[in-house]
This record gives sequence, structure tokens and C-alpha cells, in this order.
Amino acid sequence: MALPLRILALACLGGLLAACAAPRPAPPLVTAPEPAVIEVTPLQRAQNLLFEAEYTPDPEPSRQAIDAVLELEDPARELVLRAERLWSLLAEEGRGSLADRYRGARLALLADQPELALERLPPVDDARDPGRYHDALALQAQLLTMGNAWGEALLARVKLDQTLLDKPRLQAENQVAIWDLLAALSIGQRQRMEQGTEDAVLRGWIALSLALGEAGTDPEAFAQAVRAWDQAYPRHPARARLPDLRNATLRFIEPPRRIAVLLPLSGSLGDLGNATLDGIAAQFYRDHGTTGSLLVFDTAGQADLAEAGYHNALQQGADRVIGPLTRESVERVAAIDSRTPTLLLNRPSAALPAAFSALSLSPEDDAQAAANEALRSGRERALILVPEGTFGERVAGAFRDAFELHDGRVSAEHRFQARSPDINAQIGLALGIDASEARIRRVGRQSGLELEADAQIRADIDVIFVAGPAQDLRMVVPHLHYHRAGRLPMLATSHAYEGRPQPMLDSDLSGIRFPDAPWLYPEMNPEPELRAAMAGPEGAVTAAERLPRFAALGVDAIRVAAELPRYERAPHLRIPGVAGTWAMQPPTRIWIRDPSWVEFHQGLPRPARADLVMQPEE
Repeated sequence: MALPLRILALACLGGLLAACAAPRPAPPLVTAPEPAVIEVTPLQRAQNLLFEAEYTPDPEPSRQAIDAVLELEDPARELVLRAERLWSLLAEEGRGSLADRYRGARLALLADQPELALERLPPVDDARDPGRYHDALALQAQLLTMGNAWGEALLARVKLDQTLLDKPRLQAENQVAIWDLLAALSIGQRQRMEQGTEDAVLRGWIALSLALGEAGTDPEAFAQAVRAWDQAYPRHPARARLPDLRNATLRFIEPPRRIAVLLPLSGSLGDLGNATLDGIAAQFYRDHGTTGSLLVFDTAGQADLAEAGYHNALQQGADRVIGPLTRESVERVAAIDSRTPTLLLNRPSAALPAAFSALSLSPEDDAQAAANEALRSGRERALILVPEGTFGERVAGAFRDAFELHDGRVSAEHRFQARSPDINAQIGLALGIDASEARIRRVGRQSGLELEADAQIRADIDVIFVAGPAQDLRMVVPHLHYHRAGRLPMLATSHAYEGRPQPMLDSDLSGIRFPDAPWLYPEMNPEPELRAAMAGPEGAVTAAERLPRFAALGVDAIRVAAELPRYERAPHLRIPGVAGTWAMQPPTRIWIRDPSWVEFHQGLPRPARADLVMQPEE
């Protein structure tokens, strides 16, 4: 019995000790790990949404996918094409909303098809979604500007400005764009737009641009123009631009210390380059000779030398550059990364960077001036007569584009061969003489009468644009007179005049009206003393005398280059020069020339009356 009792006692004692011992601690709590956060980049999001939308018939996922692609900074072409396919699959009635038209236009622009983008976007007339309405107006203005439709772009910008009242930074940027578009339009275009609109806000913008352009850099004239405008248009939104415009217009511009000139002074283009340099040097040393210097580089008409000369000019501290002259050299220099204000003397094919602008004499400018002169005089139906070849195509295209841009209509075009033995028949065909004779014969047959009637020129033209070198026009214009087309105004380019009076040779050109540099005509030249100073010794004929238009270009190039920083911020300013009056087109950075107008009278060129509507010579 003793052993079992002992065992029992030990068990009781163990239980008692266990009961008195500290409780066993609970096992530690194990916290579940946070789920991993997977960041999705905008690109991955766009790819995922595209994938989902491509397998979903519902249009909403397609819209979300398109928006995701449009939000990317620089979407790959493959993504744009996939988004474009989704947009094209939206129901046609669904694509009628402003939001979807905006999506389609943005996609077309990303695909480098701005014309298609502009076709898809209009009309921008739904203001129920203010954000989308604002974005669509801004895109429309951008597309119209890219297409050189500056008048329509201006209308879009003015409309957009009214949606930005609570966005001062965006409104300031938009108003700068409005001012640039106003400067891109000619004075005549702005005046016609002002007369044709009932929008007081638009009229106010146009009136201010015209007034400040007329006032120029005269402080008192500027102040008077602003006071008169402010009384006519109180509380106009353009008032916000006045402090910047005043500063840009009237501020002091440090004269250039060192101007580099890149011109072909040797080789086949040496005469052009030397004539231009003569003008540059004469104007520079008269205005800046005591404070500045010219660095002259001969490009010999070669792009490599022009590029090397430009880099050399920058290394030598040039604060302005003028040139080069040839198209290929201009293209090469314009591709250089530069902040130095540079005035190119030819037009490149691509858009110009911010430091560059282009001042040139081109046949296209003359043709555009002729189109604007015809429109200014109320002529609306044109016949184009140009020689076969590159020159003819260039001027015909420039005239046509400018004429039709403002509601003119080109009724017919003809390419002639001036030295062809059948030139009279060519001109008669262009004037519709053959068709008129056929009508006379047809009426005679129908009536049974032998009719005596003169063939008439076509009735669907009221102005003739006839272009070509003087020697061609001397062969063509007499045939226009022969067919009695001389009763219509006839406009040409400056190539009609060879630069010196030749009344015997040019007697058949009487009635021809053309744009030209006032430098060539004593009655119009604003700088007769400067031209006299450039004349060579007696018996010697300088390059500037052989090619006076290029000498005039050189004179004006110095005037423009010296003040380039002013015109960047005050594009409403116009620069009177000896080649014409210049104004910069901010969207293209091209300087546009408003030439003087000349007409042949008894074989001699004379100033055309600017105050009279263009009339043909009897």
C-alpha cells in the first residue's frame, strides 16, 4: 500500500506545482504581408486597354483605350494605328459627338496627317462639355495655323479666348497666338475681315493691330493710338496685352557689335552675292560703322562652306548673322542649333527654328502681291498666262493659292511658248477666241445668214496675270492687245522690267502693272543719296548697278537684322525699306514684302497710282 500512496502523493504534488506555475505565453501573432503594389505605367495601361477593347464590342472601352494612347507623351506608331482602328470601328453616329471627333483628329495628327485631322474635327460648336470644347478649339486653331489658314485660325483663337477667363496663364499664351495670327495677315486682309464681321471682340483685336502697326515705334503715336482704341473698345480683353506690346515696341535695342555675312562672292553666283554685299555694307557703315564691324564669309554658293562659315562666325562672337543666299546653303545653316539671331536670304522648305527668319526676293512673292492687288481692286476672276517650265509653275501656283484663298476664282490657265511661231493662236486659245468664233459660225448656220462679227474674249475673266521675263512678255503682250484683251487689267511680276528704261523695246508692254523695289525708281526711292553713293567710278558698272534689286535686298537686310529682337515680340511693326515695306509672318518666320507698284506707260515704267482702282490703259 505504501508505494501506490507515494505515487498518488507525487502526482498531487506535481499538479499543485503546475497550478502555481506562470501560464505559458501565447504564440506570437504573425502579421500577413501587405499585398504587393504593382505600378502600371501609362504605356502598360494603354496597351492593356487596347487589348481589352479589341476583344470587346462595347464602344466605351474603345474610347478609354484611345484616350490612354492620346495621353502618352510620344506614342509608338503601332499604338496609334491600333487606336485609329478602334476609332474607325465606332458607329458613324457615335463619331458625330465632339469628343469622338476630337479623338479622331488627334489620332490623325499623331499620324502626321494634319489635313485629315482638320477634316475630322469641325464643327467645334458644342460647349456643353467646357473642357472638351476648349481642347477642341485649341486643336482647331493649331491645325488651321499649320495649314496657313490664318484668318480661320484667328477666329478660333478669339472664340477660345472667351473660355479661358479663369485660366490666366493659358489666356496669356492664347492672346500671344492671336497677335501673331493678326500679324500673319496683310493689312488688306485684316481690313476686309474687320468690315465683314459683327463680332465686336474680333473687330477690337483687328483695330488694335492696325493702329499699333501704323503708330510704329514713335512713343507719342503709340500712346495716341492706344487712347483712341481704348475709347472705341472699352474693357476689351486685348488690354491685357498692352504693357507687353508697349515694352516690345518702344524698348531700346542694343545695336549689333559684330554682324556676320555669308554670301557667294565667287563662282557662278558671285554677281548676286556682291550686289547684296554692296547694299549691306553701304547701310551698315552708314548706321553702325563707328560702333560695329562686319565679318564677311565667301560661301562660293556651296552648302559646306556656308555651314563652316556660320560656325566660324559664332566662334568669332557674331551677334547677328545675315545669309546665306542659296536654298541648299540655307537648309544646311537652318539645321544648326543656334541662339544667334539669323536672317536667311532665301526660304527653306522646312519650318524655321526660333533664332532664324528669312528675308528674300522671290517670284512667288511677286505673284502673291499680284493676286492681292487684283483682289484689292475688286477683280475676282483671273486668267493665268505663264511660260512653260519651272518658273511658270512656281508663279502660277503662288498666284492661284493667294487668289483663291480670298474667294477669287482662277477661270483658266495656259502655259505658253513665247518663241513659238503659233504664239498668236496660243494666246487666242487661252482667251477663248476659238470658242467665240465657233459660236459665231454656229449661229450663222442656224440662222442661214452670213454674219460679220468680231470674236470676243471669254466673259468669265476680269483680270489677266501674265508672267515671264521681259523678252518673253514682249512677244506675248502684243497678241493680248491684238485680241483686245488690253481692256482688262494685266498684272505681271517684276521680271517684266529689266531694271533700266528701254522705251523702244518696252512700248508693247504699256498697260502692264507689276510690283517692284522702289529703289529702282527715282520718284519712289526713299534713299537716293545712298544709291548715288554706291555708284562706281565713271565708266564702271558695279554688281549693285547690274543687279539693283539685290543691292536693295542687302540694304534692307541690315535694317531688319539690327532690330530682330524687337520684331520677335512686336510683329505688328512694319519696316519701310528700299525693296518695299517688310512685315514678319510669325507662324512661318518669313518676312513678307509689300512692294511698290509700277506700270508701263508708252514703254516707260512709272509709279502706279495707289489711290485709284486698277484700270487698264486705253
